Amino acid sequence: MITGKRCLKIVCLHGHPGNSEAMQMFVQHFQALGIEAIAPDLRGYGSNQASAPFKMSDHIDDLWNLLIDISQNHQTDYVILGWSLGGIMAMELALREIEAHGSQRENSSGKGFPNIVGLILIATAAKPRSSLPKISAWQYVNLLIAVSLHRLLPKSLLNQGWHINWFGKHSLIKYLIQQHSQNAYDRISTTGAKAYLQTSRYAQQALSQALRKGYDRTTDLSKIKIPCLMIAAAGDRHITTAASMETASLLPNCEFICYPDTAHLLPWEIGDQLLADIDRWCYQSTVLS
Repeated sequence: MITGKRCLKIVCLHGHPGNSEAMQMFVQHFQALGIEAIAPDLRGYGSNQASAPFKMSDHIDDLWNLLIDISQNHQTDYVILGWSLGGIMAMELALREIEAHGSQRENSSGKGFPNIVGLILIATAAKPRSSLPKISAWQYVNLLIAVSLHRLLPKSLLNQGWHINWFGKHSLIKYLIQQHSQNAYDRISTTGAKAYLQTSRYAQQALSQALRKGYDRTTDLSKIKIPCLMIAAAGDRHITTAASMETASLLPNCEFICYPDTAHLLPWEIGDQLLADIDRWCYQSTVLS
């Protein structure tokens, strides 16, 4: 049975393509504040590779079971931070928690249900919509060239930024970021490349199937009463600002922030500002008190 005092844990959920490494900037930030934080790999991503096809709902089952296991010996309060697909998972977990608490407070094994006290949603939506144009073959080629050069060129040539101006700004990258800084390219060429390579075909299939069915949870958002923070990028073409704003407007207790001159990878563009605003919201909304 549950014993001891309540504890707080931040769970950071990555997007698609993605992995736990992509969320370490958040994990390390919260840990530096003395707050426990974890970033699991979703099924089919990173080190959690899948050996058979699965559905998007399997992600929710995996994460729910993880939270229950953590809560086994002491009641745990969770703040779920989700980026892109991870934000959808965060909202799904909140809805699962509401359903579970509405039926019973403990499951048959005696493990306590997790208690979700806040959501931090980044570049996501309960009804995701995209304005991404058709990507041409040469834009993919330019992306590969820009990333390869950024990994291979000596620092003296990297600082000149010619590979960004010639190739990066004329590739798929221009739809991922708006601020073509060295730091953003550092992230894209290392963490981003690794996340892409570690995303399995089963994960791609599961996401594609969900999108073809027309994923839409907007009608259920009124059930989520806990404090929420929705962060959007004005130049996001993968999940549009309008879709994020719609979700925020339907959440009863949600603050909405939209950053100019940023796109879907905004944590890699304005990381310091993003973390500062997350800290402010966490304390103002009392989810960390």
